[in-house]
Amino acid sequence: MPHIFIFRDAELYCHHTIDMTPDPAGFSMHAHERLEIYYFISGSGSYLVEGNQYPLHPHDILIMRQAEAHKLLVEAGTPYERIAIHFSPSLIRGIDPQQRLLRPFLDRPLGQGNLYAAAEDPAGRLRTAFSAFSFEPGTDVRLNLTGRLLLLLSTLSGIYETREKKPTLPEGLQGKLVAYVNAHLFEDISLERVADAFFRSRSQVARIFHQATGSPLWEYVTIKRLLAARAMIERGESAGDACTACGFSDYSVFYRAYKAYFSHSPKADMIKK
Repeated sequence: MPHIFIFRDAELYCHHTIDMTPDPAGFSMHAHERLEIYYFISGSGSYLVEGNQYPLHPHDILIMRQAEAHKLLVEAGTPYERIAIHFSPSLIRGIDPQQRLLRPFLDRPLGQGNLYAAAEDPAGRLRTAFSAFSFEPGTDVRLNLTGRLLLLLSTLSGIYETREKKPTLPEGLQGKLVAYVNAHLFEDISLERVADAFFRSRSQVARIFHQATGSPLWEYVTIKRLLAARAMIERGESAGDACTACGFSDYSVFYRAYKAYFSHSPKADMIKK
């Protein structure tokens, strides 16, 4: 997975990457602690986002908010190129304290309204912001990226405001399953409970949920709980309180899962007082 460009700091992570021979097995379901703007340049495939599947075409853009689960379904025979910008809301808080620019991310149901096709931006402002993604020596890369990000957010916000507002209820069994799991994420959720709620067998629910998200139900739940717990810990809550609030009944299980997923213990994320 060669990076053509990569930049990372505490609030901003950006990469321009190409896989000449993409391996479909190498792209698992995942979710981020930051917001993401994803620009698809070339390849063949689609993206699963919280039960919805979006076919990908060159110059399409997808947006994902924090903890919004997504998985790439990519075909192996075509080089796959993309640019992704991951950013913390704190990066633009001083410019946009009321988070108007983040409405496309935050003011919509999970897995809905993620795709911004090239046809929605006839002036090409989104594509322009992603063009010539290289920087001369001595360039203030962070400043340049932040400027591009603000252009992207402003353009996305403008498109979002003109979109027809559609019903927010999930359509189809896949969407309803995903919505149900998220509504009960921190409760005693299990495959059996979900199956009972939908009058389906456990095997049916397991298969449909995996098709919808690209992940087994318990892996999906665990990742979302861990992201929520880390956010609590970084705000100053104790690891024990985060463990309980986010649905983990056993601290040792929580600790091991946390360390396996984040590569460090909860203590490392605690705010020093």
